[in-house]
Amino acid sequence: MFKTDNNMFVFAASAISTTHALGIATPGVLLFLDETGTNEAAVAAGEKFRIVQYDADGNQRTTPMLKYDNYINVNNVAKSDRVNQLSVFGSTGDAGSIDAINSNRYTVRVIMKNNTDMFSEQSDQYFFEYVSDSSAKQVEIANHFAQQMSKVKAFAGGKDAKVKVERFSSATFTAINTDLATFTATQGSTAITFSAGTMTELSAGRYVRIHGGTTVQNSVVDVDDVGSDANEDPIYKIASVDSSNKIIYLDQPFQARSSALYQDVTMQVATAATVEAGNMGIRIMGKPQKFSVGLHTDTMVTFDVALDGWGDTTALATTASSKGVGHAREVAELEWFAHGAVGAPYRQGVPNNAHLISTTLGSLLPDAEITSDYNMTFVDAVLDDPYHAVAGSGKGRIQIVIAYSGTAGDISTHLPTRLIG
Repeated sequence: MFKTDNNMFVFAASAISTTHALGIATPGVLLFLDETGTNEAAVAAGEKFRIVQYDADGNQRTTPMLKYDNYINVNNVAKSDRVNQLSVFGSTGDAGSIDAINSNRYTVRVIMKNNTDMFSEQSDQYFFEYVSDSSAKQVEIANHFAQQMSKVKAFAGGKDAKVKVERFSSATFTAINTDLATFTATQGSTAITFSAGTMTELSAGRYVRIHGGTTVQNSVVDVDDVGSDANEDPIYKIASVDSSNKIIYLDQPFQARSSALYQDVTMQVATAATVEAGNMGIRIMGKPQKFSVGLHTDTMVTFDVALDGWGDTTALATTASSKGVGHAREVAELEWFAHGAVGAPYRQGVPNNAHLISTTLGSLLPDAEITSDYNMTFVDAVLDDPYHAVAGSGKGRIQIVIAYSGTAGDISTHLPTRLIG
C-alpha cells in the first residue's frame, strides 16, 4: 500500500446547483454533496462534503470526502479580462499627433520577446524606416509604416501573425449608405465584399473604418479593435474598387477579427483631403497565438518598440500584456494537467487514449478564438491520515481548482473564503 500526496482536481462548471441530488445532475453542473448525497447549501464548521460533476457521457468526477475543518485556504477570485500588449505612438484618435518633419528619417525597431519569455536564447528583431520628402505629412508617414509592416508575416494580421498594426485618425468620418451595411471581412485579407448596395462613395484613395457599439464590440468584432468612441477605430485606405463584384481592396490586410457577415455596425468613409488634415497615430498590438490543449501551450506575445527620428511625436505609450483570471485557455490547460493523459495522442510511441478521458474544455481547437472567462476558486486542504500500511505516512494534501460561469458569489455561498494561519 502507498499514499499519494498533493492530489489535484480541476472542475470547469457551467453552473452551481443547489437542487440536484446525486445521480441526476445535469452535465457540467457542479454539486456540493454531504455524506448522504444531499446538496449542501453552505458548508460550515464540522461538516463533511465532496464536490461532484457529471460530463456529457454520464461519467462522474468527484473529490474525496472532505472536512470543512481541514481546509487550509479557500480563495475566490473574480474573473478578469485578458489584455494583449499594445504600444501606441502619435495620435490615439482623440489626442496626440505625429511630428511631420521634412526630409527626415523615421525608424521603428520591434523586438519580439515572447521567445525569451519561454527560455529560448533568441528573440526576433524587426526594423522599419521611412524617409520623408520636402513636404512631409502625418498620413504619409502612418500609411508607409502600416503598409511596410503588413508585408512581414509576423505583422500581417493573419492567423500566424504575432502582432497587428493599425492606424488612427482624428479626422471626421461619415456613415456610408445603409444599403452597404452588410459585408464580409477576413483577417489578413485586403478584400472586403459587400452583399448589396451602390459603391459610389467607396472610391480608390478614400479611407474607411468600421464602428460599432459595446454589444457589437464584444460579440462580432475583436474587443481590441472597436471602441465606444469612433476615433479609436483603425482606418484603412482604399487601394482599388471592383464595382461589378462589390469588392474594395485595402492598402493593408484587414487586422480585426474575421466575420462572415458584419451586421449592426457602421462602415464610415472620409476623403483623402479630410484624413490628411487630421492627426495620425500607429498602434502595434499582440495577437492571440495558436493554441490546442496538450500541443500548443497558452502563450502571449510580448515585445519592445524603439523609435528614432520622430521629433516631437506624441510619446510611445505601452500597455503590458496580462493573462487575466479564468481565461478558457488557462482553465483548459489546468484540466489537461490534472487529467494527465489527455495529451497522449501527441506523444510519440504512446497509444491514442483521448477517447477514454473527457474534459469540459478539452475540445478547444487550434487557432480557436476563445474569449470566455471564468470566475476561479482555489482550495487547499488536508486529507485525514488514511491509515495506509506505510509507517509514518501521515496526512495528505489536496488542491481543488473550480472555474465556473455565473457571478463571483456562487462559490463563496458554498465555500466561504477562509485562511488558516
